[in-house]
Amino acid sequence: MCPAVLYRRPPGEGLTEFISAFRKAAALDPLGAVLIVPTSRLADDIAHRLTSEGTPIVGDAVTTLAGFARRVFEDDAGDGSAITGAQSRIIIADILAARARDLPLLVRGGMPGSGVVNELATLFEILITRKVDYPAALGDLQSAKSAEIGLVFDTYLRFLDEHALVDENTLLARQLAGRSRIGPVFIYGLYEPVPLERDLILAIRERAPEFHYVIPWTENTAVFTDDGSWIRPDVVDDGGKPPAAEIQGAIRITARGDRVDEVRAVAQEIRDLVAGGVPPCDIAVAFPDLPEAMVYVEEVFPDFGIPYASSRGTALIRSPHVRALLLIIAAPAHGYRREDIVALLNSPYINDGRFPAGAIVDVLSREARITGGRDSWDRGFAALAGRLEAEIALSETPEGARRSHKGTLAALAGVREGLEVLFSDLLPLEGAETVAGHIAAYRSLLDRWGCPVMPDSGGPDLLLREARDRAAFFRALDTLEETARILPERVVTPAGFLSLLSLIVAGTGSGGRRTRNAVQVIGVREAAHLTIPHLFIAGLVEGAMPRLTTRLPLSTDLETWRLGTRSRADILREERYHFTAALLAARERLCLSFPVMDGEAPTTRSGFIDEVGDAAALETPGAESFGASRLLAAAEAGALIASGRFDEAAAIIPPPAVREAARRLNIENYHRRGPCNSPYDGVLSYDPSAVAALTRRFGDGAVYSPTMLETYADCPFRFYLGGVLTLEPLASPDPDLTARERGSLIHRIAHRFYSGWTQDGHGPLTAENHPEALRWILDIGREEVEHVGLRSAAWTVEKEFLLGSSLAGPGLLERFIENELRLATSPLAPWAFEFSFGLSGEDAALIRLHEGSEETILLRGRIDRIDVAPDGVFMITDYKTGRTHRGLADVIAGKALQLPLYIRAVETLTGLTGAAGAYYTLRRDEVQIRPVFWDARRK
Repeated sequence: MCPAVLYRRPPGEGLTEFISAFRKAAALDPLGAVLIVPTSRLADDIAHRLTSEGTPIVGDAVTTLAGFARRVFEDDAGDGSAITGAQSRIIIADILAARARDLPLLVRGGMPGSGVVNELATLFEILITRKVDYPAALGDLQSAKSAEIGLVFDTYLRFLDEHALVDENTLLARQLAGRSRIGPVFIYGLYEPVPLERDLILAIRERAPEFHYVIPWTENTAVFTDDGSWIRPDVVDDGGKPPAAEIQGAIRITARGDRVDEVRAVAQEIRDLVAGGVPPCDIAVAFPDLPEAMVYVEEVFPDFGIPYASSRGTALIRSPHVRALLLIIAAPAHGYRREDIVALLNSPYINDGRFPAGAIVDVLSREARITGGRDSWDRGFAALAGRLEAEIALSETPEGARRSHKGTLAALAGVREGLEVLFSDLLPLEGAETVAGHIAAYRSLLDRWGCPVMPDSGGPDLLLREARDRAAFFRALDTLEETARILPERVVTPAGFLSLLSLIVAGTGSGGRRTRNAVQVIGVREAAHLTIPHLFIAGLVEGAMPRLTTRLPLSTDLETWRLGTRSRADILREERYHFTAALLAARERLCLSFPVMDGEAPTTRSGFIDEVGDAAALETPGAESFGASRLLAAAEAGALIASGRFDEAAAIIPPPAVREAARRLNIENYHRRGPCNSPYDGVLSYDPSAVAALTRRFGDGAVYSPTMLETYADCPFRFYLGGVLTLEPLASPDPDLTARERGSLIHRIAHRFYSGWTQDGHGPLTAENHPEALRWILDIGREEVEHVGLRSAAWTVEKEFLLGSSLAGPGLLERFIENELRLATSPLAPWAFEFSFGLSGEDAALIRLHEGSEETILLRGRIDRIDVAPDGVFMITDYKTGRTHRGLADVIAGKALQLPLYIRAVETLTGLTGAAGAYYTLRRDEVQIRPVFWDARRK
């Protein structure tokens, strides 16, 4: 065994000398010498430095401890194979699925959740690297849960052994007994290696002909407790006495508004540095949570024109590109849910015109009340087509509505045909199949569709990101396919296949951007021992730095303590070390920042910032100008244009853009302010062709409904949108009755009851005919609810409230009959129901607008109910099933026109005299008639 030399140095100190020593050893033993460092970023940085200086590097001679173990394993493995973390999670998921009956606490519903799989993978990593005998180490805390975890753990390790596999953790243990030749070994900067790593380091020490170990160390025991004595060094070099670590360069600490504002501020400072001559490669931005931060970086940095490189992008599962590809599997796996099909057809990565447009399918499926189920699509569309055809056949349907329905039917036919092709194409993805079988069917469909459809336009950053996402997704699919070959061949459902693929995608980054002549975007832990002239550390809030997660996955605090893993103090010390090491990486400039808000929630700045407070005061800048942002520059130019400073705006954006922005600002700030007198308010008198078209529709012969006139009185622009442009809010896809449908149902039942009752010769309701009347209306109600066709639990409950039951008590219809019995004493008796006029345009009521005026209007409508007294006076009644309706004040103000106009129409058409207008409230909690206005002489 060779002498082992231990060097104690502050983080980053002595690295240059250590690299020089390694260079000399590598010159003598190029195939055996190895330099082991904590991070792959530092390894890449050192390797680049050596090669740029003319020192040849063989393979991965500069690597991490895990990289060294993998290299030795590949040299010695024979028939063995190493698997990735993603493959490890797939194996765990397969074990959970296969042993689901034995694991009721871990597997719910027969399918393992991705959360449980990820937590088990993390727990297994800790148990292996910390050499914990699980579950025996729990002692008297062992439980049914720990027994299930132990079963999965043992099965997982046995599976690896039986298939000659090693994961990223057992790989270290495998090398403890390695026999391959090792050259001179130089290890720099490992902070508190875990037990399994220590064992491997000691095994390397035993076999290496030359062993040098530099440990991060100062006298600060709040950060450094590992002095390296466990290496059993033959020589200890303290470099004199290690000095206290000191931060070099200028330090700034800044509070920012929110996360976006923080990243923008960093981006602006970077642009200023680059403009001042600093090379982008001399700048780095570090975040405690890099994957989360990349969401903001990928949006902000391209906007500021900053070239950047990162070890990883955002989580692949966030990519719209990848989510679209997963939707192809999700559609059949989730039973052809409406939202999945619409999203699939709306995706430009999938639907290039081969299938109906998602927007059309969205509208029609809402109208058809489709929620999911392959067969329900055509059944729902057929029912919708039937309803439209029935309305077209009605003589009272307005001609405009007929034309609209015919257009909808034509669109519906195209959608049904297109969806038939889509569902036929997706059919091979249905049913249980092996993972390999699912992948083969999926790849075949992607090939047949030419998916994903890659965009041929867009910014270079966007195109690069989408290409990167596509490549990363298919690598994930390859990983699943490769892993499936070593798994027991068993069939899984489409949902199970989707879960496995999503599991890999969720744990995969979209791929890093490795470019040296660019700003480096890194994690805080990657910064240790680097030499960075200008370093920004952002996102320094509690929960991110430090991240004090002491509890082990799937474990209580007491179980975590019993297993003897890291305590809160250990984690705090480790987090403080990584923060300190990152600070020491800065050479000329160090900028620390944190967001004050995270969305709507306030944040708490990291306590580590306070520890640096002696070196720099906290800055809270006011409103800042982000001049390098193209988006914000455009917004600033808009503000200048709005204030009339056109020359200043032209210095920011091109003059044509200034003119266009001014035109649009005038629309909003001038034309759409004050009285409605411009085309932008819906006043179209400036356009002769528009006036001609409107005259044809709304000229002297136009027939109006009270609802149209009420809409115009309330909001002319809303009338323009609905009455002129025929735009309507999207229908709700809710499988339960809408308020409008509920009202229509009550209207139909009441109309059928009284029409049949009077035609059968019955008179007013009395105590004697009350039972028969109740039977009549309940029979009608049962017939009508059967025609509704809903199947939801909520509809079942609503039917009970309508028809009544032993549990719900008297229903709404029974209470209606009881109220009608009370009203039978009034001289007003039901005379007409669903009284319609003018719907065909031929029998519209001619209403004079003012006394003595020749100005008239043609009115159409359908009146719910007319009650007439023996002396010829009548009352108009409108059924209401909602909670709010217009009152007398709205009638007087001219906003509630329905009841007054209907009274004038009936007077015109029948010669009867109007006496009152009323609302008949029909709800679960209220059944009563309330007059809104009446002739006081006849009350």
